Amino acid sequence: MKKPKIRFLLYAIIGLLFGVIDWFYLEWLAHISWGSLGESILVVPIIIGMNYGIWLVPILPMEIYESRFAVRNIYAMFSGMLTWSSAIFSYYVYYAIMLSKGMLFHLEHLNIFGDKYATFWPDYWQMFDRIILRQFLEWIIVAIIGGAVTGALTFWFIHKITLTQKQAKKSNYEVISKSS
Repeated sequence: MKKPKIRFLLYAIIGLLFGVIDWFYLEWLAHISWGSLGESILVVPIIIGMNYGIWLVPILPMEIYESRFAVRNIYAMFSGMLTWSSAIFSYYVYYAIMLSKGMLFHLEHLNIFGDKYATFWPDYWQMFDRIILRQFLEWIIVAIIGGAVTGALTFWFIHKITLTQKQAKKSNYEVISKSS
């Protein structure tokens, strides 16, 4: 098992990469052609599931790895919290860059490198506060709590499976021993 500092640095890097990748994934998800399924009532739950379910992709492998080797659930919980928090951080940094460069739909006028009108900075900071800062503060709480909860559940599930397997092996061994 690798040293904890290296593992958790890796989890942070994976989270940072995932946050930016998620931006492009959501862009792709918004432009999917659903064909004949597009008129179905099932599309909305599928899109919601794809939108939020993707966040399990970077976190579950880390939590499973930590849960298999850790004695205490705090390591699995911290791996989830760190991965999701890093992803949220990079997602909103990328979002802020897009806003600042005028690359968001209907907000092209907020390009900090372009011409500035009389109320540019108040308009920019108002939008920055509303769509970057406030959303970041909401989602970082979700990342911390959600990462801890999924880490604890993953740890519990992995250790429950391991305990059940050990008990089954012990029972099989006892049956074999008695029949000999």
